[in-house]
Amino acid sequence: MFRIALTHRRWLILMLSVVAVVILLSPGLQKRPFHFIGEPMTSLLVRLQSGVMALTGGVGNIWKGYIALVHTRRENQRLIQELQQLQNENLRLQEFALENSRLQQLLDFKQVSNLQLAAARVVGRDPTNWYQTVMINKGDRDGLRVDMGVITPTGVVGRIIKTTPAASQVLLLTDRNSSVAALIQRTRDEGLVEGTEAGLARMKYLPMLSEVNVDDVVLTSGLAGSFPKGLMIGQVSEVYKKEDGLFQVAQIQPAVDFTRLEEVLVILNP
Repeated sequence: MFRIALTHRRWLILMLSVVAVVILLSPGLQKRPFHFIGEPMTSLLVRLQSGVMALTGGVGNIWKGYIALVHTRRENQRLIQELQQLQNENLRLQEFALENSRLQQLLDFKQVSNLQLAAARVVGRDPTNWYQTVMINKGDRDGLRVDMGVITPTGVVGRIIKTTPAASQVLLLTDRNSSVAALIQRTRDEGLVEGTEAGLARMKYLPMLSEVNVDDVVLTSGLAGSFPKGLMIGQVSEVYKKEDGLFQVAQIQPAVDFTRLEEVLVILNP
């Protein structure tokens, strides 16, 4: 209550001072002599006038500063939004450039290859990770059939195991149910590249006397129908002998990075 009364009192004094100044400055009063007011009252009114003018000037300055602050804040928000839009646009253009580069590689490979190829985009993966498979956006109506080979310009991806009119399921080279007839480029030894339970690949049935070395290149041999001869499968990363003593086994590092697979080529005429 005391604070409210004090506040009201201050406002009352201020209003009375303003009224007094207005009366003092009114044209009718200025034409009359006001010596009857006396010097003390005149001095008081002058000081009140100065105070009121200073007060109103200060309030005006504060208001102008507030308006400027509001404008600055709005301008900052606008600039932040524009910056975010430019960053998003830059990311979109970068992604567009990367996609164009990948598609250009597919086109270049198709032009130098003697194979009849159909380009497709990876649109899904096996959510359970039980099988190493991907879905592509081409199917029966595009001429795709089960057992057709799937590749990239880098190397062998896998083969189609299921088709629908608009999509196909591809079994990857690294799946444990996958197998591709292969040969060692340097020694010409043949074998079978299979996937493993760990999602890797190995080449089996290499002769015990074969001089297979680490970093040897492994290619498709052209047998079994899905792939023509000479396509890149990967490189030997390790060689070891089986316990039965009849064959060697080569661990294979696939040429394709299956974690970054986005576009593929389907072989229509192996």
